[in-house]
Amino acid sequence: MRLSLVLIAVLALAIPAVVGTTSANHQPQIKCLVPGGIICPDLWVDGNRFNAFLQTRTFSSSSCDVVEGMSQAGTRQLLRFTFTTPNKGLADLIVGPPSGNPNFVYSSCHGHYHFKQYADYRLWTPTQYATYDALRIANPGVQAHEIIEDNPNLQPIRGDKRGFCVIDLVQYGIGVPRWQSCSNQGISINWADEYYWSLSGQYVDVTGVPSGTYVLEAEVNSEQLYEETNYDNNRASRTVVI
Repeated sequence: MRLSLVLIAVLALAIPAVVGTTSANHQPQIKCLVPGGIICPDLWVDGNRFNAFLQTRTFSSSSCDVVEGMSQAGTRQLLRFTFTTPNKGLADLIVGPPSGNPNFVYSSCHGHYHFKQYADYRLWTPTQYATYDALRIANPGVQAHEIIEDNPNLQPIRGDKRGFCVIDLVQYGIGVPRWQSCSNQGISINWADEYYWSLSGQYVDVTGVPSGTYVLEAEVNSEQLYEETNYDNNRASRTVVI
C-alpha cells in the first residue's frame, strides 16, 4: 500500500496545486496531492549533522554577505553550522523553477535566485529558549514568527541565510533522486537538501555577543509555505558556547 501511495504521489505532484494563504506573508500555500496532509512531503532537520563552531572572518564592503545584509564589513565572529533537511514524507517536496516564482528573488551579487523562506536561524539565551519552546509545544498550530511577535520579551539573534538551490544532495533511504538541477528544484522522498557550513550566509553573526552558553535553533519551512504531513519536526536545536 505504501509503495502505491508513493508512486501516485511522485507522478501526480509534478505540478503542485496552490490553495490557501500563509499567515506570514500572504503568499499562497502550496498544497499536497490530498489536502489535509495525507500524501505530503515531510521535512525535518537532522540534528546529528547540525554541529556548530566559531569562525573569525573579515568581509570587504563588496562581499555578497555584506551587500545582501547577512553580515557587516570588517572582522566578524560567526557561528557556523551545516543545515540538512531530509524529506521522509509520502511525496516529493516540489519547488519547481525559481524564475518567475514569487518566493524567489534574484541576487545580482551571487548571480542566482534566492529562496526567501526556506530556513530560519535563531540564537537564544537558555532562559528565553525555554520560554519560547514551551510556547511552541503548547501552541502547535502557531508559527514561530507569530509567537515571537506576540511576546516582545523573546528577542533571538537571527541569521539571515537565504536558500538558493533546494535539491537532492544526501540520501536517507531507498529512493531515486529526481531533483538535481537548480533550474527545477525539489527534494525527493528519502533525500535531503544540505547547506554546508562554508556556504555564504550559513551562520549567525555573533560579533559582540557576550560570552556564555546559548541555544542555536534552525527551522525549515517555518512559515508553512509548503503543506507537510507534520510541522513539529521542522526544527532542531543544540547548546553552543560562545
